[in-house]
Amino acid sequence: MVVKLTEKLSLWQLFILIFIFEMGSAIIVGIGNEAKQDAWIAIAVATSIGVGLVVFYYTLVSRVKDKNLFQIMEVALGKWLAKVLAFLYVVYFFYIASRVLRDFCELLTSSILPKTPIEVTSIIMMCMITYVLYLGIEVLGRTSEIFLPYVIIFIIGIGIGILLSSELHMENLLPIMPEGIGPVVSAVFPSLLTFPFGELIVFTVIFPYVSNPKYIRRVSIISVVAAGGLLVYASIVQIATLGFEMKNRSTFPLLSVAREISLLDFLERVDLLIVFIMMFGVIIKVAVFTYGGLKGLEYIGNISYRYFAFPMAMVISSSSIFISDNFAEHIQEGLKFVPTYMHIPFQIVIPFLLFPIVLWKTKGMKGGQQDDQSNKTV
Repeated sequence: MVVKLTEKLSLWQLFILIFIFEMGSAIIVGIGNEAKQDAWIAIAVATSIGVGLVVFYYTLVSRVKDKNLFQIMEVALGKWLAKVLAFLYVVYFFYIASRVLRDFCELLTSSILPKTPIEVTSIIMMCMITYVLYLGIEVLGRTSEIFLPYVIIFIIGIGIGILLSSELHMENLLPIMPEGIGPVVSAVFPSLLTFPFGELIVFTVIFPYVSNPKYIRRVSIISVVAAGGLLVYASIVQIATLGFEMKNRSTFPLLSVAREISLLDFLERVDLLIVFIMMFGVIIKVAVFTYGGLKGLEYIGNISYRYFAFPMAMVISSSSIFISDNFAEHIQEGLKFVPTYMHIPFQIVIPFLLFPIVLWKTKGMKGGQQDDQSNKTV
């Protein structure tokens, strides 16, 4: 059934979704380890590139009014080739959703629920996420508004708690770039370029649903810069507290930092609260990737994505368990296989190849608009 798009996000909700999405699993597993004590510099550099990426993604979808990534593929490549490519993106989005879910399940199992089977955690999380998505993208936007203050307050609060606990050693950040710019560049390309900033490709599915498209680019840039700034802050706190060697060895460095907080022999074990806050970021990130995959199935099957929501939730939940035998293998796969064979093709190669075709096909169209019939969506 073909219906006119009615679900909408406000600019504020878009800002929050991008902000929390960028924090997501990046704040859990730690990023930029290749740059050692200069990880915070690498994150800052990657943030500037991430701004360029989000501008490019928005420019791509803005060429054709009210169409998401999958529909733009049809404009550029034709119906059947677009559906093949859309299916590949569906697999990619669901795969990344499974990986992010596994990150959090491992965190939860190792920290506060060691006797709870990881399968139980995964199923419960996906049931909650799918229910939100079933209600619509507007509900996801409103849910993210609730999460934002807690995410910011607790991440900043970790640094303040470490400072008051006298565990913050800024000398751990020195020397700055002792081996030159090489380690920073190796940390940015391809790791930080693709994770977390390149993952914003999924927002090409969401941009058309924003109520005021005129300011999408500006809001997206501000959100990426804000998220990058908080990631830089978190990296500085982790390195200054643990040292880069301990940070690199730690499975969940921010959790390790939180365990160092001890104030007046009273305020301790705040790591449990950190896990709770990290859950918010994971919920948003998994939900956004799942929504992107569901909209791809909606485009391919020409029926509402809600019909696919709960079946695909179980697929994601199951694949998060079977994706690797243990967490060490999961991390190794994320460092070696995923950036080269998954992230780079879907985040960079395909969009950049698609862009000139879209420009050519929409040449001469005022504002990239098409007739009213083509503006309808599933």
